Amino acid sequence: MFKLGQKSQQNLLGVHPHLVAVVKRAIEITQQDFNVFEGVRTAAQQKINYQKGTSTTLHNSRHLIGKDGYAHAVDLVPFINGQLKWDWEGCYKIAEAVRQASIELNIPIRWGGVWDQLLSETQGKTTKQAQQAYVDMRIRNKQRAFADGPHFELPLSNQYPQF
Repeated sequence: MFKLGQKSQQNLLGVHPHLVAVVKRAIEITQQDFNVFEGVRTAAQQKINYQKGTSTTLHNSRHLIGKDGYAHAVDLVPFINGQLKWDWEGCYKIAEAVRQASIELNIPIRWGGVWDQLLSETQGKTTKQAQQAYVDMRIRNKQRAFADGPHFELPLSNQYPQF
């Protein structure tokens, strides 16, 4: 069993409580240790990420503080052999844990590996299978398949359960 370190906990400050709850449950059940690499992002950092091509949006990032005073996204990066590693196999394992936590807590989560559906809607497939199906569909439709394995967000909705 893994637990969130001090830096990960600090990176959850300012993140919507529902997403924090999912992350905290996911670390308890994951097969892959991870770090909360980023929660709240400044507009300046968002601009840098957009210019580098690591984000596709400039002003609508869910990492930016919203009207409700919270960020609605986190990046969960695999912690492998003592270091953070942007590794798809690790991201799939984290996504499995986030999917289970999302279902348990009844909190919808969108994953950057499969942008067109909620994680809970990918049941019956591994997250790797769901991600590959998403990429294949985008390619068939001659669309860019932007995949962001560490990214998890609350969807645009006001219909979150009350704690």
